[in-house]
Amino acid sequence: MKFFWKIYFSFTVLLLLAFGAFGTWMIQLTFQKSWQKIQEEVERENRMFQLSFEMNLNALDEVYQNDGIIPVTASSVIQNLADSGSAFFIYNDRQELLYASKHVTPLNDLLRSSLDKERHCGYQIQRDAEGQTWLLFACRSGVGNRIYYLENIRNISNIYQERELYYDWYTMIMLILAAVITVLVFVITHMLTRSIAELSHTTRRFTMGDYEVRASEEGGDEIAELARDFNDMADTISEKMDELMLQAKKQEDFTASFAHELKTPLTSIIGYADMLRTVDCSKEETLEAVNYIFHQGKRLESLSFKLLELIVSDKQTCAFRPLSLERLVEEAVKLTAVKRAEKQIVLTAEFPDFIISGEKDLMISVFTNLLDNARKALTEGGRIRIRGRQYKDRYLLCIMDNGCGMEQKEISRITEAFYMVDKSRARKEGGAGLGMTLCSRILALHQVRWRIFSIPGKGTVIAMQFEKEEPKPCP
Repeated sequence: MKFFWKIYFSFTVLLLLAFGAFGTWMIQLTFQKSWQKIQEEVERENRMFQLSFEMNLNALDEVYQNDGIIPVTASSVIQNLADSGSAFFIYNDRQELLYASKHVTPLNDLLRSSLDKERHCGYQIQRDAEGQTWLLFACRSGVGNRIYYLENIRNISNIYQERELYYDWYTMIMLILAAVITVLVFVITHMLTRSIAELSHTTRRFTMGDYEVRASEEGGDEIAELARDFNDMADTISEKMDELMLQAKKQEDFTASFAHELKTPLTSIIGYADMLRTVDCSKEETLEAVNYIFHQGKRLESLSFKLLELIVSDKQTCAFRPLSLERLVEEAVKLTAVKRAEKQIVLTAEFPDFIISGEKDLMISVFTNLLDNARKALTEGGRIRIRGRQYKDRYLLCIMDNGCGMEQKEISRITEAFYMVDKSRARKEGGAGLGMTLCSRILALHQVRWRIFSIPGKGTVIAMQFEKEEPKPCP
């Protein structure tokens, strides 16, 4: 059963039971009060009747205290109780009727027979053959040596009729109330569960692939909190899926780029090798072909080394140790000196030494790649500057060039594998688009924060911030 119908039937049944029980209790309470009031009145009348009867009979001489005087005495007493609405009877000790105030058929003598010295008063409810209900109150009275039974009865059918009338009216009211409650509870239940139904519908749409749908967060109740939690979950899932899709796309791009990078040199190598194998070439043509095969082979070798460094940077277990930043940079400068000399590039370095914690070969690889990328971006006679400054326990190192620079949109992709801003220039320089990817992973491994600033036509600045504290161990 749906939650809507559970709430609907629960509230409907609960309200109907509550109103039914309350109405029945009120009617019964009203009946009990009416009954108690009549009982008290009948008992009071009997007491007054008994008191007046005994006083009047005791006022007579014993000679006149006999059954014959009873009707006369009772008639004078009844004059004061004429408006009570009750009928009065007097019986002697033999249960013989001596007086009746009205033409009412006396009831049975079960109550009179049960009265004695210990229980001299009592009442009883009786129903006659016509269906009328009577309240009988009897009292045992002793005057001299004689015993009399004084009774008064009252027709109380009206309070039973009133109770039945109230029940009939309340049954009709309950039927109307049930119809009203049914409609009201349906409307209220719909309003209470509408947000749940909307959230359920939103969840189904989300599971069917509509990852942009979100639940309404109106209100401050638990359902609104659940909607907010759902939206947070949906945002997290969407972000993760976007990340997975991006990773999948990067993986596809990596595979495509890797295949392309292999295809071009291999095609050239195979083509020139086939030419040397099948064609009788001159010495100059042979030397040119062999030279081209050599350069393309070196390019493949460089590509394989870069890929190997990427794999090693992710999986190797390294031990950090104190390293001189100055010596690391000097080593990288020496490794890239020959290529810079070919373009007559001027390099200046002015920075104080700073001790960092890291893995030597990896850090040299970072500076070598950055300096080599700066060289590739420069024309002949360009300049590379290395500057550093210490701020308490931090050290900022910048590598700057006045080369071709990059657009802002290129900077966000420069660390992607095989991504090259200028593919023709990069291939001409022997690049494969893996250097910045390798730098990014090594710097992340050493917990070094870095940023790239570049202006097209004016140059590029790579800023790296090193911490003096010991970084966390490698995974």
